[in-house]
Amino acid sequence: MKFNDKIKNHMRKNVVYVNTEERLADVIFKMSQVQTDMAIVKSNKDILGVITETDIYFALVKEVLPEPYKESNISRKFEDLQLIEVFRGPTAKKVMSSCDSLGWHPCIDAYEDGTIEDAIRIMQRSDRHHLIVRDNKNNITGTISSSDIIKSFGRSKEN
Repeated sequence: MKFNDKIKNHMRKNVVYVNTEERLADVIFKMSQVQTDMAIVKSNKDILGVITETDIYFALVKEVLPEPYKESNISRKFEDLQLIEVFRGPTAKKVMSSCDSLGWHPCIDAYEDGTIEDAIRIMQRSDRHHLIVRDNKNNITGTISSSDIIKSFGRSKEN
């Protein structure tokens, strides 16, 4: 892979969409079904936010783990956590990183015909590790993460 490769050649094309009221467990299940690390939260046609694997991690720690597990002096043994607690977990709206129409917290995107160098620059400037990928008509066509870029570089070195 080279820095001038097109984003569309390295992005994930299986986009997961969820609504604001879906439970965390359902979001995790949908993401795992297509092996992606990002879900887009929509209401009608509006993108309200995104959920990444990092958002899921923090939601599990903050929202799902019972109080005794949150205390720093107690060992965290996940085998003691009942699965039902995850299923009762928070909604997508509570977990997502918000995008708002005023642009205070925009969902950051890139265009599929842009280069990997463009994607890296956007991630670096926005302090984000995941981008929504759009075509020239502004339709969402995929997602790309810093992990995807690293994996692509790794695969190209193996060949």
